[in-house]
Amino acid sequence: MDKKLKLQIKSEVKQIVDEIEYEENQFNRMFHSNVEFQKSYYKFLKIYEKYGKEAYLRYVPFKFKKQEIRNLIKSGEYLQIFEHYGLHTIQKLQYTYNLTSSEFNTTNKFKLLIIKLKKLFSSNFISLPNQTILALPPAIGEFNPLKKDCDL
Repeated sequence: MDKKLKLQIKSEVKQIVDEIEYEENQFNRMFHSNVEFQKSYYKFLKIYEKYGKEAYLRYVPFKFKKQEIRNLIKSGEYLQIFEHYGLHTIQKLQYTYNLTSSEFNTTNKFKLLIIKLKKLFSSNFISLPNQTILALPPAIGEFNPLKKDCDL
């Protein structure tokens, strides 16, 4: 990508972020609350459509990508997760699922401490709510639509 295109993408992303923050601020001021919109990631889909997957992954803030992943998991659209984020994210979700399920199943306090440290220091762990993580199918790591024998 050339420098002009990068600056254009960054400015569009910044405009969208500012727009979302303004809407949240107005809503919170009007209703005296502290609400964060959960479906605001939809506004970044035009970045994905206009500039492609690489620009989307590089310039959209992680907060909004995490919202999208959470909502795609809740709706069971794993193919869309694969298309937007790739196989590496699917493998990270498998790692996250394995750690979280082992955390709930362990009774040994030392093992629990080791699992929590793995979650804290691992770069493969995706921080999502536990209900969302446990909603994943146990075999999410085998999900690869490029293979013919994928059964998800």
